[in-house]
Amino acid sequence: MTVAINDKPASPPDANPPDVSRLIDELTTLCGPTQVQVGGAIEPRFLQPARYGAGQAAVMVRPGSVEEAAAVLAVVARHGGRVVLQGAHTGLVRAATPTDGEREVLLSTDRLRQVFELDLLDRTLRVSAGFRLSEINERLAEHGLWFPVDLSADPSIGGMLAHNTGGTRMLRYGDVRANTLALQVALAEPAGQVLRWGQGLQKDNSALAVGQLFIGSSGSLGLITEATLKLSPLPRQRAVALVAPASLDAVFPVYQAVMQRWGVLVSAFEGLSRAALEAGLHGQDPARWFGGDLPDYAMLIELSSELPAEQLDLRGLLQGWLEEAFESGQVSDAVLDADEAIWGLRHHISEGLRAQGKVIGLDLSLPRRHFMRFRERGLAWLAAHFPELRLADFGHLGDGGMHFNMVWPSSAGPLDPAQELTLRQGLYALVAELGGSISAEHGVGPQLQAAYRAHWGAVAPAVLDWSGRLQTVFDPHKRLGNTDWGA
Repeated sequence: MTVAINDKPASPPDANPPDVSRLIDELTTLCGPTQVQVGGAIEPRFLQPARYGAGQAAVMVRPGSVEEAAAVLAVVARHGGRVVLQGAHTGLVRAATPTDGEREVLLSTDRLRQVFELDLLDRTLRVSAGFRLSEINERLAEHGLWFPVDLSADPSIGGMLAHNTGGTRMLRYGDVRANTLALQVALAEPAGQVLRWGQGLQKDNSALAVGQLFIGSSGSLGLITEATLKLSPLPRQRAVALVAPASLDAVFPVYQAVMQRWGVLVSAFEGLSRAALEAGLHGQDPARWFGGDLPDYAMLIELSSELPAEQLDLRGLLQGWLEEAFESGQVSDAVLDADEAIWGLRHHISEGLRAQGKVIGLDLSLPRRHFMRFRERGLAWLAAHFPELRLADFGHLGDGGMHFNMVWPSSAGPLDPAQELTLRQGLYALVAELGGSISAEHGVGPQLQAAYRAHWGAVAPAVLDWSGRLQTVFDPHKRLGNTDWGA
């Protein structure tokens, strides 16, 4: 599908802000007066990200169809403005938060909900970008299916695609990219052109997979308006254990034993430090967990299957293995038969940390062989340079992901931005030394822009060069987003 656009040439952004009054008039005519908000009248939810200070925009517009969204891109381009694309605004790196109150137009996709086409035979879903993950899975559940990228937040599907989220069960199902079969995108150049990449097929090598470039691009290459997703059968049973290893040295031997024993039945393998456990138990009685004596580190292990328990008893398998692990000395304690409570603890960690002070979150990925080494060296670096900080690390240990989250206590006063920059630079240098990634699944965005350039400038400058060239192909006038992939 290609949407007809105005023949007047688009203007690249320049030093002069667009004529906001004319822009508002055109957007209001296009989308209706109730779908356009201006300056200080923009609802806070569109400007306040998950962890950081509020942004600002000249205008916020909520198009109600792909055609309207494409036309918005064309209108803003013609006036020489910039567009920041936003889904549910649950992101953590400011990529969907506007910052320029004179030039930027915030385009919210929460009304892009025209398409929801389920193909039960192919197990695919063609869906508009504005649908939330919770609603998608609620509709799919009656058919015994789900979109298995499982998160504690409730993002829109467009936002998930823009940042290539992974989630707690990536170990089994993969990330968003691995579960996407086709995309529809509205382009910045030509402004408003709408293209579809892919036909929604499981197997298709008939063209370049250009659509994959938009996944994980933080909304900097084009507006994802629709996708065709690969679905999975809903598990009929799950069994979860929170396991205390005998020592940190036993963590990855336990992981290897679990994976070798059960393979694809392992849907999650998480690691949680004692500080993270304490944060997750915020407001709860800790006595029900490990007899009140929390371990220094714990592993959340989940088995799941589409087979019913009468055919495959996962809880029995997990309990039998734990008994063996106790006898062999690999495991010192465990909590069983509390599946929902265990996941509830895991998902409340971030909330509990925010109650303690300012959270500085590093979303990292590391080779498993260096996972504990980074943790040990990171702790030593913090003790030497920032003794006030308290580390509360947790995350997707099974796929190498680590939320290296730190809390700056309120009693220490405000954290100076220069101090936070020094903190990030020191830890990111260690990540690079050990062959890791400074952004596992949250995306780059403005929060990590400097770190992104420093990392790839040192490791592989050609990555910056070619990434910048590619971004220029799709957005030569820099009309989209606030992430710059070039040098």
